[in-house]
Amino acid sequence: MAVILQVALDFVDLHRAVKVAGEAIEGGADWLEIGTPLIKSEGMNAVRHLRKLFPATTLLADMKTMDAGRAEMEMAAKSGANIAVVMGDASDSTIKECIQAGRNYGIKICVDFINSAKVGERFADIEKWGADYIAVHTAIDDQMHGKTPFSALQHICSKVKIPVAVAGGINSENVIDAVNAGASIIIVGGYVSKSKDARVAVESIKTAIKENRRICTTLFKRVSREGIREVLTKLSTANISDGGHRAESITGLYPIYQNIKLVGNAITVRTFPGDWAKPVEAIDVAKEGDVIVIDAGGVGPAIWGELATHSAL
Repeated sequence: MAVILQVALDFVDLHRAVKVAGEAIEGGADWLEIGTPLIKSEGMNAVRHLRKLFPATTLLADMKTMDAGRAEMEMAAKSGANIAVVMGDASDSTIKECIQAGRNYGIKICVDFINSAKVGERFADIEKWGADYIAVHTAIDDQMHGKTPFSALQHICSKVKIPVAVAGGINSENVIDAVNAGASIIIVGGYVSKSKDARVAVESIKTAIKENRRICTTLFKRVSREGIREVLTKLSTANISDGGHRAESITGLYPIYQNIKLVGNAITVRTFPGDWAKPVEAIDVAKEGDVIVIDAGGVGPAIWGELATHSAL
């Protein structure tokens, strides 16, 4: 089958989801996903509303079902969804019930292994039971630590015959990794939903898939520890505060020079006022690019001066 592009509408406001959905369809999106946040916020009305607006588009309801499989699959089907999602960590009976309900109500079933330790044990059974799709999924919270779904994806794609979907930090730069690993369905969320123009974002993904090439992007990329420094150089203090959910920071620091940024691993020194021995020792401990942070209780006399600066340089 041709590679399918599924755009995830992970919003809490229906009107925002509708706007992005329209732009995504204009850009060439194949399927629309009514994301779990949208279903929790707006209920099944989100599915019904999008079905009215996009009658010919395949809609997936990300129910994340863990129990009451038949009832939830029936809800999704009667609201207009073509596909609904049950979790790979649900019980055998729940997954089987969802698959059976799917046959009864004419809705396809996707089994989502989001960070599941059981994926290696269960995908063969799930294919045998009659699931239509399997999804390999790295959670948003794990993406923040640089995790990706690609290694698990390649393993599963080599073992099953049913289409495999992949989700988790996909953008125009790494989408070919997903395609080359064997994914039949590419699920893209933030790269589209957070972009200034969802149509343009979708077009870039489609082009990358069609031409099997990386289209460089500086936006909406998840990084590991090694990439944090580069990302921080592109952010404002306000961005970092937002991303850290107003986590505590060092207050009262002001730059001597304007329009420059200081980014690096912190070497923290706690010492007494006037005791310069520890700060000097920190110069030997710190590596190139590190930032020495000194806590002297907020009072003088100074424990850092010009000679220390020359030593650090």
